[in-house]
Amino acid sequence: MGAWQIVHSILAVVVGCAFAMVGVACVWPINRPRRDRPVERRCRLRPVEWPKAWTCGPPDQPFTVADAHVAMQLHREHDCARKHAAFDALVAAGRIHPDSARQHRLWGKPW
Repeated sequence: MGAWQIVHSILAVVVGCAFAMVGVACVWPINRPRRDRPVERRCRLRPVEWPKAWTCGPPDQPFTVADAHVAMQLHREHDCARKHAAFDALVAAGRIHPDSARQHRLWGKPW
């Protein structure tokens, strides 16, 4: 088998595949039935609220409820002054109800 026959065979396969793709594309349905009403999005994305400070120190001014939620999420892995201030703000707003068995626990100290 010579080089020309190998090239000819490969070229024949590629051209045959191209014709098959064009044939499928010609019979593929283009018009889709229209929907009577617009599709509603099930999940509405909220904008990302970036923290105002990247520190673990106490905040300069009291937290709002939204800022306190973000601070609690960012500092959930450790105990710090910012997390405690956020916790106090959420307790004052009625968003968190501390467990009565843990009221005696001092922050930052092990049981």
